[in-house]
Amino acid sequence: MKISLMALVAGFCLVVGLPLVATAGPTPGDTTDTDLDTITNVFDNCLNDANPDQKDVDHDGCGNVCDSDGNNDGVVNASDFTAFKSTYLKGDNGPLPDDVGYDADFDATCEGVVNASDFTVFKGNYLLVTGPSGFPGANRQPGCNGPLP
Repeated sequence: MKISLMALVAGFCLVVGLPLVATAGPTPGDTTDTDLDTITNVFDNCLNDANPDQKDVDHDGCGNVCDSDGNNDGVVNASDFTAFKSTYLKGDNGPLPDDVGYDADFDATCEGVVNASDFTVFKGNYLLVTGPSGFPGANRQPGCNGPLP
């Protein structure tokens, strides 16, 4: 039985390439939008949570909606809950000084006050790792999870 070199290479690529494609993150040029927020995955700082405004107060590469991790250790846990409680019902007074204890990191909905809607987001993220973000690893800070670059 004769097998052409082309058939051999094609078979190798099929066997090796498919598992690699299945584990790869978003690639530039891909127009997939997993969370349907009109931001394609490769530019989306929260792949699984709709956030068309892409707010990222702590600039770690994970958007506020999927990043309730106040201390940026990569997981939302009891220490983050303690910090969240201390800022609950505190607000940003615009040009006036902020309420003592207001922390924009926990204002997931970016309304200028940490309230029940932010608690709903926090509760949904509790005991989860942050993200994932679609940004390549070089554009994310430690603690912001996402696909490999």
